[in-house]
Amino acid sequence: MQKLRIRTSLMAGLAATSLLYLTSGVGADGGHNRFKARLAGFNEVPAISSTGSGEWSGRIRGDSVEWELSYEGLEGTVTGASHIHFGQKDVNGGVSVFFCGGGTPPTPPCTPGSGHFSGTFTAADMGAGTTAQGIAPGEFSELIAAIRAGKTYVNVHTNKHGGGEIRGQVGRDHDDDDDDDDN
Repeated sequence: MQKLRIRTSLMAGLAATSLLYLTSGVGADGGHNRFKARLAGFNEVPAISSTGSGEWSGRIRGDSVEWELSYEGLEGTVTGASHIHFGQKDVNGGVSVFFCGGGTPPTPPCTPGSGHFSGTFTAADMGAGTTAQGIAPGEFSELIAAIRAGKTYVNVHTNKHGGGEIRGQVGRDHDDDDDDDDN
């Protein structure tokens, strides 16, 4: 009888721990809600020789992503835009969300050779650029799954390099592992 009580108590404890783990958000994504990308010309497809560089960081918070983008030293003038694409490394993909220079709703204009932008995007900010790849406007969970899988990239387009002057694959931010307690 004693063994049965211990086993029942142990099972109840494991069930409670599992429930807390899953509802905290940790179980859903391993506690990894912060992502970043380092942007450089060599990451473009095809590769670009550029003095430009940049960094994007994002933090998933439930049904939104808080983000920051900075870039500097671009050889061209940012006439196009900057956005997040759905595509694995070394492959071009469709645009999901604009950070500056376009989109719906409209984003602020990109600044010519250097800039710093920040904001939040949600399902309402997603365009139709990835529909042919299976992510339709508003399918936020699909975009988040692509981000978590490392299948998105950020780039900045200029007049010198219309397809993009600098690019960086979005990946988990290994420098910041203190995000286990929030979404």
